[in-house]
Amino acid sequence: MSITPPPGHRVAICICTHSRAEVLKRLLLSLRDIELGPWDPACVELIIIDNNPNSATRDICAQTGASLPVNVHYDTEPEPGITYARNRAVAVALERGARSIAFIDDDDVPHNDWLVQLLERQLVENADLVFGSWVLDEQMPDWARESGIFRSPTKTKQDKKGGRYGLPDCASTCNLLVGRDILERVGATGPVFSHAFCNSGGEDKDFFIRALSLGASFASAEKSVIHRIHGPGRYTAGGLIRRGFKNGCSQVTMARYHGNGKRKLKLLTTALTKFLISLFLLPFLIFSKGSFMHSLYRIAKAAGVLYTTVTGRSIKYYSR
Repeated sequence: MSITPPPGHRVAICICTHSRAEVLKRLLLSLRDIELGPWDPACVELIIIDNNPNSATRDICAQTGASLPVNVHYDTEPEPGITYARNRAVAVALERGARSIAFIDDDDVPHNDWLVQLLERQLVENADLVFGSWVLDEQMPDWARESGIFRSPTKTKQDKKGGRYGLPDCASTCNLLVGRDILERVGATGPVFSHAFCNSGGEDKDFFIRALSLGASFASAEKSVIHRIHGPGRYTAGGLIRRGFKNGCSQVTMARYHGNGKRKLKLLTTALTKFLISLFLLPFLIFSKGSFMHSLYRIAKAAGVLYTTVTGRSIKYYSR
């Protein structure tokens, strides 16, 4: 299928980063070979938001960015937190005339055609939100891959609604293209990415839910693929406990804003049941690292649900 981009259609690729200069450099180097198809490189811009402004990140953006086929714009957001960084990215992209905004995480590496696959799908479907897919890190330990803690989308539902909040399995800002119109409509009701999720994450799902409530359309681009590359700290017991706990906190916050009493009660009772069962089984799983770590993760996630339900607070996972 031959796709012709609208004249002057500007695209922003937004990356938020926090004290990960070398990881960011790996991503920038991978973008040297980005494929844009019929899109004019002059209409594509890379916007990097430094959430802990420092010379190391700024210098890498300047040095490595000079070798990219698209313009690189470095900006800062001194207020720590994932939502502040993402909202700054949106504001900068809109100010600079973007009609479509792509999000990708600083520690991931995309296929060369990842962006053009998103853009083509957006034009074909006239979708407000286009969700790309991802594959797991090839260097991931076998036990982590087999544990089920880290997952790729198991079945993309294409344009059918599914999941707890009507979102496809692949709905995430790790590989997303979103149109200017829906960003402005959601932004008119408050921050695009709600600060209620600043510490625990889940701000992307909250945005998607609010966008859908305003009539946004979405599509899935299975051929748009990124490699999710986690640092070694993610595979430690401490890393999994923190990750599980913050995911539990996020679930409660999500239910508070988008669920009902029945949903909240079910979340609490399920978490308590999983906590007790996993805690009981944990000693019997010491000879299987994958099963042991998965059980540990479930305990931490359930604990996060219980903690936020009781205290109303969440772990400061993204503000370190």
